[in-house]
Amino acid sequence: MSGTAVMMMVLFMLVIWGGLATSTYSLMKNPDETSGKLGDNPEATDEKLYDQGY
Repeated sequence: MSGTAVMMMVLFMLVIWGGLATSTYSLMKNPDETSGKLGDNPEATDEKLYDQGY
């Protein structure tokens, strides 16, 4: 492999793994249970959502 190919491979590996690390960190700070449209609304319990057909 040429030097350019190795450099491009390393660059794109950093982009991919960096995106994975960033998204993992973001999910740890803002878990799915407290984000989104319903968030941590007291009306958004499993039982009430099931009764509404969600």
